[in-house]
Amino acid sequence: MDSLSLLKNLEQVRKTKAENYEVRTEHYREDGSPKYINRLIREDSPYLLQHAHNPVNWYAWGNEAFAVARKANKPLFLSIGYSTCHWCHVMEVESFDNEAVAELLNRFFISIKVDREQRPDLDEIYMMGVQLTTGRGGWPMSSFLTPDGKPFFGGTYFSAEQFKELLTRVSSAWLEQEQAILKQADGIAKTVDQYLSSSVEAATLDHGLLSQWLQQMLSQYDNINGGFSAAPKFPNETNLLFLLDQSKHSEQVDRNLRQAISHTLDSMAQGGIYDQVAGGFHRYSTDDEWLVPHFEKMLYNQALLGQVYAQSYFLTANHFHLQIARETFDYVLRDMTAPSGGFYSATDADSEGQEGTFFLWDQQQLKKLLSTEDYQFIESLYGISADGNFEGRNILYLPKIPKIYASGLTRPTKLKQWQGRLEAIKHQLYLEREKRIHPFKDKKIITAWNGMMITGLAKGAMLLNEPRYLIAAQQAADYLWNNHFDQSSDLFPLSRDKQFPEPG
Repeated sequence: MDSLSLLKNLEQVRKTKAENYEVRTEHYREDGSPKYINRLIREDSPYLLQHAHNPVNWYAWGNEAFAVARKANKPLFLSIGYSTCHWCHVMEVESFDNEAVAELLNRFFISIKVDREQRPDLDEIYMMGVQLTTGRGGWPMSSFLTPDGKPFFGGTYFSAEQFKELLTRVSSAWLEQEQAILKQADGIAKTVDQYLSSSVEAATLDHGLLSQWLQQMLSQYDNINGGFSAAPKFPNETNLLFLLDQSKHSEQVDRNLRQAISHTLDSMAQGGIYDQVAGGFHRYSTDDEWLVPHFEKMLYNQALLGQVYAQSYFLTANHFHLQIARETFDYVLRDMTAPSGGFYSATDADSEGQEGTFFLWDQQQLKKLLSTEDYQFIESLYGISADGNFEGRNILYLPKIPKIYASGLTRPTKLKQWQGRLEAIKHQLYLEREKRIHPFKDKKIITAWNGMMITGLAKGAMLLNEPRYLIAAQQAADYLWNNHFDQSSDLFPLSRDKQFPEPG
């Protein structure tokens, strides 16, 4: 297909999708239509469609891109990310919507975009390549490949100036040292293949090995802020679930470990990593105190952390953890559930072009919204101040856990009354926040993540004696069973609510 025919075809596709995606670009014609369009307009992935009007001549992953690269003997530039990734958006604006950067990419490379949630297999392969060449990884992933797809260099986020310099260096290296690069790529590809194809033999988890691991965890424990690492701090839910399980066995665990678990769960629930208004957890904290989160919300975090707090309540009768478990599950049921019963994958960190805007509060805004008595009730509770704690505004957090939670067993009526008042205020805040421009919600229904959420809700229903959670789990399971299996019993990795599932 010649370039004119391709352009006409892409414009026809755009018109059929006009109401089903958001055009994201700074480049428009006088008639208001986007100046640039590329092959990603043919795709259904929200992440790929976010880049459909970049000046970069993007290809989706497939034979076409590789055939063009081989014919032109050009290296491939592979960019992997996902729709709710903040730094993916930053690089989108700074580099991929930048005409000067696009000119370099279009002249010297064949550029491919991949949604990591749609193709986790490719993400795993090329992330390993990036980690081998740089020692670290993350998203957006930026990888340079030979025309047959073997990685030879990579990285993550680059600023526009860094990226232009890198593109110039890589293109020059390819022209001058192609054979050396091909040899290097063969070595990296061989290492990646060996790693991914290697098998791990099962070992007996004896008491000595378990004790060693527990002591290692304790040695990493932050006894000031909770958690088992320095910033950026991730919840590491599987570790927490395992630690909770071990805490049931008094002969294998000491008081220090129980205290570390409790302190960590308290600190996360008190912090800005937890959405104090609507419930649910952001993906990670950028600081040691769990205060300033990376504001995206992922389904898998809710699935696992809901289990963590439900399990903690079941073991300790901690009413603060009970509240967090319920609010996390309720957030998913209210805000992340498709009409079909499946669960959406994520919400973005950004809205209105800024990270976290949807979640932040100005002190005067709160004073105007609430009665004097209600504002005074939450001012110290949520650490609200005129100066704020994030770019002049307030991330709501709990500087201290209210003592009333400790009375849950001895004075349940008083606790219930106090919680009722707080819930009424939080509902008022929620309704006000709902009027704002929302972060993008990725409505992919990912099989694996839905399986995790189904498990979390089923366990939550049992541990918290809450039938609603079991009903929601059953509805989601029915959706997967009816829509994510084909007649040959193959499992589809994802669907988009009531649309045809996508093959693996």
